[in-house]
Amino acid sequence: MSAAGGKLSPEEIDEFLAQPIIARIGTVKPDGAPHVAAMWQQWDGEAMWVIPSSRSSWFVNLRQEPRVCILCADDIDPGHPRVTLEGLAEVVEGPIGLVGRTKEIADEMAIRYMSPDGPGYAAKTPDRLRYLVKITPVKITSWRGEWHSRYIVTASDEETN
Repeated sequence: MSAAGGKLSPEEIDEFLAQPIIARIGTVKPDGAPHVAAMWQQWDGEAMWVIPSSRSSWFVNLRQEPRVCILCADDIDPGHPRVTLEGLAEVVEGPIGLVGRTKEIADEMAIRYMSPDGPGYAAKTPDRLRYLVKITPVKITSWRGEWHSRYIVTASDEETN
């Protein structure tokens, strides 16, 4: 990925999201309060896939309000690349154990986030119910590096306002 600041290209977004970057999903609780949770993600170039447990609080939230926001940020790289995806969540499979497309995506994630032996982690819980959720973006925002010019305000700017 380029070290320059600014917006990431579609290819750079794909490259970034192919890394083991922990995603943070924002959902809305039934009482209207925000809720944020960390999770693994799988980006296919067009949609993001996630696999919550059937009792995950954020899954319960998105069942009632499918609009979600996901932030993927590199907290270590000095350029701090980040991608924010606003989208609509759709349940594709579930509740289901680790079978079919859900198992395929879970194994891909486990390899990326843990190691080639990662699928053994999920294999310990094959009968626990999960959902395969597809999040289709309606807006993707990306950034890395220095502040965007619209955020730069100096003391003299504040004095004139």
